[in-house]
This record gives sequence, C-alpha cells and structure tokens, in this order.
Amino acid sequence: MTNDTSEKVYRLMESIAEANLAIESVVALATRELRIFDATPRTLHDRGFGAPARIDLLRTLLLGNRAHRVRIALHDTRGIEAELPRLVMLLTQFSGQLEIHRTVGQAAEVRDVMIVADDVHFWRKPHIEHPRSVLTLHDAADTKPFIERFEEIWEKSELAIAGSTVGL
Repeated sequence: MTNDTSEKVYRLMESIAEANLAIESVVALATRELRIFDATPRTLHDRGFGAPARIDLLRTLLLGNRAHRVRIALHDTRGIEAELPRLVMLLTQFSGQLEIHRTVGQAAEVRDVMIVADDVHFWRKPHIEHPRSVLTLHDAADTKPFIERFEEIWEKSELAIAGSTVGL
C-alpha cells in the first residue's frame, strides 16, 4: 500500500530525459500492479524497459506476492524478443502475473501513452508524437481516470505473447 500522508506531486516534463526519470519513479513506487500502455517494443525499450535495473524492479514487484501484476498493452508487438529479451525472459518466469497484449479495433487508434502504478501514481504522455509528458504521484483522484482508460484499452486488446510459448 502507498503512504496516504505522502505529498501529492504533479510535474510537467518537456524532455525525454525528464520523462525517463519520471517513469523510473512510477515503476519504483509500484507495490501491487503496473499498467503499461505504449506503441511498440522499441518505444518501451526507449523508456527503459530493456534495462537490467528496470527488469529487476519488475521482478521484485512480481516476487512480492502472487497477486501482484504487470500488464502491458502495445499497439504492435512485432520484434519484442529482439527489443526486450529481458522482459520476455521475465514473462516466461512469471507467466501468470505478467501479460503482454496487442491492441485491436478502436484501441489501436489511441495515441497517448501511460504507466500507472497501483491506484495512485502515473506517468502519461498525451500524444506519442510529442515530447511533453506528465508525472503525478500520490493522487488517487487524478489517477482514477487513467486506470479506467487503461482498462478500456485492455478490454479492446488480445493476448499477444504467452509466457509458456515464448521461443517455440
């Protein structure tokens, strides 16, 4: 659980470097669940999800409890093994807790990007083509619409890569 007495943080970022630091903060604060929505394995890699330290954070989260989850929705999953081999390995180790989906239908047209930790932290890029992004920490009210948005995207997606069949 998060500390309810933590001070709310809202920060607008203009650079990729700032965004990557914000993403690191959101991932590090996750205690139960991460919801990740992005375009491709390449963009996810560029946000640090190919780095050993990030994979270690995800592994620690998943090891914490069998109910902990990481859900990733991507528009295009082609090349995931080449771009994110450590994430794919994590998928094989935690196939019941880590899922990677591909958007279909209307969800494939969505152009924002988000990473939501638990129910109170998120990083969001309003449009995939623009560098500006937003970090919000310790704010359940501001986070709730993005949880709902992610869930809508998740419902309009399909399993793209299964942990038990990777590499077959």
